Amino acid sequence: MFPSRTFSLVINRPWAEIYGFLSDPRTLGHWTQGVIVEPVHPITDYRWRTSFGGVPVSIDFTPPNDLGVLDLSLRWDDGSTRHYFIRVFPNGSGSELCCTVLQRPDENDAQFNSECEWLRTDLNILKAHFEGQ
Repeated sequence: MFPSRTFSLVINRPWAEIYGFLSDPRTLGHWTQGVIVEPVHPITDYRWRTSFGGVPVSIDFTPPNDLGVLDLSLRWDDGSTRHYFIRVFPNGSGSELCCTVLQRPDENDAQFNSECEWLRTDLNILKAHFEGQ
């Protein structure tokens, strides 16, 4: 088993709106603090190609569903993969977004902590995007 971290935040917008935005690969550049700046290009319905930090990467998306499940997998050409397990669900008139990330076997604690801080920042950018902060 690998160490993991789960981030949770409340966003004051309907869950279906948050889910619809996140499930569209073309929105990645709006909330990933400029790490993904190049356009994403479809390979299949649920696999897209872009670059992440200047390195080519494919991104697999969970097919759209009514449960708010949106798992992402980033796959680099060297075979390494990063999985993000994301859930969006109603919380009153707003949304709760939870994202779990696992430490990769080839990743030391400092690298994993850095990844988690980037993710925390991305999620706060997402929240600000929707709440106009």
